[in-house]
Amino acid sequence: MFEIASLIVVNLLLAGIIGFIIGYLVGRTNSPKIKSIKNNNSDEPRDEKVRHSINPIFKKNSTLDFKPLILTCPKLSGKDALTKIKGINKKIENDLNNLGIYHFEQISKWSNKNSEWIEEFLLLPGIARGNQWVEQAKILCSGRNTPYSLQVENGEIEVD
Repeated sequence: MFEIASLIVVNLLLAGIIGFIIGYLVGRTNSPKIKSIKNNNSDEPRDEKVRHSINPIFKKNSTLDFKPLILTCPKLSGKDALTKIKGINKKIENDLNNLGIYHFEQISKWSNKNSEWIEEFLLLPGIARGNQWVEQAKILCSGRNTPYSLQVENGEIEVD
């Protein structure tokens, strides 16, 4: 019985090896060769690098310990005109928007450490605390106007 079982195993191994060799030979001759693909649209290969926008927080050396509350996008009501706050021009407003600060409500909740962080981020020391951004934002957030915001609305002061 042992002799018959060993002969069966040997015959199965030989059949498997022969089948593998025949399959390899048949498959090798019938497989199409892959040709290189040419792009007729351009003669030169492009080496352009894709630039991804980087969160502006990571471009600065400031620590993230006292970073104020930010939003990924403005509320459905739209972003506030931060230029109504004295000391914020169009460039600073754009920098704050890119950072995620869109509303007076956000600025009104800043602490002194948050203001320091913003000043360090904007590379403008003393601008937020010196112009009292937080106090102005609290007034504007409540629906009232400051003398400066009224002048901006009336066109008496043009914010660049």
